[in-house]
Amino acid sequence: MIINRPEKPAGLYIHIPFCLKKCGYCDFLSFGGSEEALRERYARALVRELSLNKERRSVDTIFIGGGTPSLLRADHIAEILKAARAAFSVQEDAEITIEANPKTLDQDKLRAYRKARINRLSIGAQSMDDQLLAFMGRAHSREDFLRNYRSARDAGFENINVDLMFGIPGQTRKAWRSSLSQIIGLAPEHISFYSLQLEEGTEFARMYRQGEMDLPPEEEDRAMYHEGIGMLKEAGYIHYEISNCARAGRECRHNLKYWSFDEYLAAGLGAHSFRYKQGRARNLSQLEAYLKAAEEGRLPVDEDAYERETEKDYMGEYVFTALRKMEGVSFSDFCATFGKDFFQVYSGSRKALMDYKARGLVELDETGFSLTARGIDISNEIMAEFV
Repeated sequence: MIINRPEKPAGLYIHIPFCLKKCGYCDFLSFGGSEEALRERYARALVRELSLNKERRSVDTIFIGGGTPSLLRADHIAEILKAARAAFSVQEDAEITIEANPKTLDQDKLRAYRKARINRLSIGAQSMDDQLLAFMGRAHSREDFLRNYRSARDAGFENINVDLMFGIPGQTRKAWRSSLSQIIGLAPEHISFYSLQLEEGTEFARMYRQGEMDLPPEEEDRAMYHEGIGMLKEAGYIHYEISNCARAGRECRHNLKYWSFDEYLAAGLGAHSFRYKQGRARNLSQLEAYLKAAEEGRLPVDEDAYERETEKDYMGEYVFTALRKMEGVSFSDFCATFGKDFFQVYSGSRKALMDYKARGLVELDETGFSLTARGIDISNEIMAEFV
């Protein structure tokens, strides 16, 4: 594999797999209903894993995700971040994000996060409709979210993301517009918006198969998406990635690493890393095996999960992730990264791209190409051309 990029600061993802309860749509590596003793043991194991790192790699973003990281005690989060700073060279201006469920936040916890130098909060609101929240299996209410959003501002958070969902069974376009309008009115710096997807192994997938639940028609889902984009742009947000809008300068620096073919490191159960020289790796995803490895002083890497990808695989992933960004694929960056002209590699795709351009699905010129609003609706078809 030839990747001609100089080393620059990486991102660090830290996984916390515990939740108050498992949502009906969620297929993430997470568990509901855990005991405090298990969460404490996991926090100690994470600190131990981080302490085993010896490379002191420069890091400019940390993302504590889950699961529900805010379910852990604030002092555990502070200890984990202390261990991360000891293991890596964390830059002074690093973006440090923690994901939170509104039900698990309070004023003291939020102040403790700020004291631990967490400077970005990502709150999973999902909807402002209590009936839809209950249907999805969310533990919080609209009022829980509003109270803790205000508390986060009072605690000094100046960079807040709010997650929302659309295409939820029973959700009307009016209800979607109402939720989004209420969130826009709060003026968070970043808003992520996702269409509900049925994932294998989830309760929603089972309900759908057994006829206990219907999904909104595709055209309704797409109408919600485009209405949402229009509302966000009108409110002054920049649509910089398929499912993300932000105020200028508040784009999520950590997630941009995934979409920009940058390197990222990982700690925690089942967490994934990507390094140019080593490729992609994953930690153990069985909880007891992960805990045992860390407690015995072994890096909990799943040796069977190393991905033996070819250079062509990485080129495909480069294009796939770049097309998630509104700026799309840069031909010059592709050439600099892989040492090959884009159409030298994808000569057979030139005609398809020209056709997509003629149909108004991509913007294409001598510098690169990107998806149009209509192209986003069939993004998987277009992306499949390169993977």
